[in-house]
Amino acid sequence: MRVLIAIAPTMYWETLELALLRYRPHLEVKITDPDALDEEVVSFEPHVVVSHHATPTIRWNVPSWVVVPYHSSDATIHVRGQGESRVEDISVGDLFAVIDQTEQLLSDTRWSRA
Repeated sequence: MRVLIAIAPTMYWETLELALLRYRPHLEVKITDPDALDEEVVSFEPHVVVSHHATPTIRWNVPSWVVVPYHSSDATIHVRGQGESRVEDISVGDLFAVIDQTEQLLSDTRWSRA
């Protein structure tokens, strides 16, 4: 499963990448500058995106996303088929839950792209 992280500042995306690689080593994780988000969604075909906003490209092509606005620790989470929910003070554990739900979704539906 592929996870794309596109949030600023750089320390945030590096920290998330390290946590995912350490605790979920089976994931393919890519980080990108938020300005290159849509291009990376098209080329990397992620199953989960963590970003500051959900662009139409994300909404159309990605099963799950986590939106963390600039200067906030609150987030909006979307998992296809489960709708959106709000999380105050999102944690890495919350992100792991989204990944787990998405892996289950992929095992059950057509979203399982190689």
